[in-house]
Amino acid sequence: MTYQEIKNLEPEMWECFFAFSKTQLEEGIIKAGLESKKIYKAPMGLFGTMEGIEKFMKFYDDQIEQISKECDPQQVYDHEFWNHECSYCNDDREAIEIVIAYFGKERAQTVIRKCVCVSIESLNH
Repeated sequence: MTYQEIKNLEPEMWECFFAFSKTQLEEGIIKAGLESKKIYKAPMGLFGTMEGIEKFMKFYDDQIEQISKECDPQQVYDHEFWNHECSYCNDDREAIEIVIAYFGKERAQTVIRKCVCVSIESLNH
């Protein structure tokens, strides 16, 4: 799979949901069929059973692992460079920081960068 295909995958919302108001919380509990289960609050408005939240979070952990094993750092950089519109501000910091997060500084050194404002060595990762 390409980087974009992996990033476009979405987790199954099993025994979890997002809510940002009391009404959404109540509706989410009913829609997910969790009326009789203990509900936990996770970061960023995520609610659900412990198992549901863990499964949701594991999806993203697995996605990170898949990207770091299957994707090319240059492909990730190019996608994120344009996705974050780095060319408008002539600063590729966001794109290269994402590459470093997935692959580490050593593999990030292989990327042919555009609009370099900071060295990889100077970034805190």
